[in-house]
Amino acid sequence: MPNERERVVEIELQDITLVGRYFDSGREGSGPALLLLHGWSWPDVDPSLRMIETARAFQHAGYTVLTPSMRGWPPSGGSDDCAGRQVDDALQLLEWLSRQRGVDAGKLFLAGFSQGGQIALLAASRGAPIRALAAFAPVVDPESWGKETDVEGIRGYLMEECGGPQGWPARNVMNRLSELVQPVLLVHGDADQRVPTRQSLLLYEKLQEMQRPAQLELIPGAEHDLDVVLLPQRALRFFQHSLDSHHDNRGAVR
Repeated sequence: MPNERERVVEIELQDITLVGRYFDSGREGSGPALLLLHGWSWPDVDPSLRMIETARAFQHAGYTVLTPSMRGWPPSGGSDDCAGRQVDDALQLLEWLSRQRGVDAGKLFLAGFSQGGQIALLAASRGAPIRALAAFAPVVDPESWGKETDVEGIRGYLMEECGGPQGWPARNVMNRLSELVQPVLLVHGDADQRVPTRQSLLLYEKLQEMQRPAQLELIPGAEHDLDVVLLPQRALRFFQHSLDSHHDNRGAVR
């Protein structure tokens, strides 16, 4: 059941008002905060509803949490653009979150599932002022995603919402690795066919090669199932390590 520290918020961005759920940590003084992003869903469904229990888990751990309905889904409206302008939205939401009572702007974090993980990775590569991020079953490379998945409808989505071959490079996390310097946690089911596990494997291998702070956790037998893959305790441990290690918001260790 909701409590007095949960509320619906409307956040006005440049061209759209996004509706989200805000979970106040209730702490005295300032502390960490998380922007939690949902994945793709049917266009008449509010996918942020499925993030509520995860948001509460972070809240109970002392985090202030914002989990919005992203551009393209009710009640926010607009059009889904497959991690296009949605990345701009995420950057603006982080700025909004940093100004809220009880939030330490130096302790911001990002997490997302599936398309939300893709948005989080791209936002981080564009200078999001975060300490670390967790991407659960994220899309990394739209072109290879289309070749590897056998799920009906995805190839049409890639040609339309994702902009086809001309739109894929801007949505490809692998093209932004020089700017992706924050600690990254990747969590993926090893039986995922919707967003094949190889998406996270390729990114992790490259980050390792570049000696970037990254961790990969594979869940045996798990498919593209939010309830199985989106495990907040994994992200909480990773985020706490980033705080204990005194990483700054560009991923360097002080």
